[in-house]
Amino acid sequence: MERWLTNKGLAWLWLLLGVSAIGIFAMANYTMLDLTLADRMFDFSRGQFTYQHAFFYDTVMHSYIKHLLLSVWLVLLVLAMLPTGFRPSWLSSAQQYRLRWVTALAVVHSGLVSWLKHQMPHACPWDITRYGGTSDWFPAFAAHTPQMNGHCFPAGHASSGLWLSALCLCWLPQHPRKALLMAVAGLAAGFALGWCQQLRGAHFLSHTLTSLWLMCALLLCVLSFSSNGYASSPYSKSSYV
Repeated sequence: MERWLTNKGLAWLWLLLGVSAIGIFAMANYTMLDLTLADRMFDFSRGQFTYQHAFFYDTVMHSYIKHLLLSVWLVLLVLAMLPTGFRPSWLSSAQQYRLRWVTALAVVHSGLVSWLKHQMPHACPWDITRYGGTSDWFPAFAAHTPQMNGHCFPAGHASSGLWLSALCLCWLPQHPRKALLMAVAGLAAGFALGWCQQLRGAHFLSHTLTSLWLMCALLLCVLSFSSNGYASSPYSKSSYV
């Protein structure tokens, strides 16, 4: 694949990523936005989050969507790993090569989020004392006592949809605008899933934004590598989507 992103363009993207990290950190540690939003989603008169057990958010947007997106990933994985002799005519070598990156990014992002969740002590909103739980609340990036074990940060369910943004690789380098639209759509889908969990009291906004940021960071790493030859694979001269 020919070089398509300049060093200047990459520098601006990395700068934007750094600024967004500072913004998320500042929002989580120096504002009350996490708690303000959670307060609006919590019914203090009933002592529970309004949509915690709602069928649409609990079953459809949590269970059904997660299984649907997992099925989509499995289909893409099969397509990405098909031997040449079994590959359909509409799937070129270059497209298949990109699908391998897409499926790999999904695994890496999900694994990274899962690992961080097991390392972090932050509790879910429905587990903190403010909302009827037993755990203390503290900002997402603040110091904490060693015995705390909330394991709710960053947002895991959001990663079920955030990996869709990696499909933007299928339109690069020939169609950067389509790739950008796909990236934004994938990030929006992941954020929407995270927001549904926030409505249920499962996460704070900073949890969702951190998962989104991690996906952007992984994508930018791939884009930085690719512009200098990640796709200088044996398939680089094949057709693209």
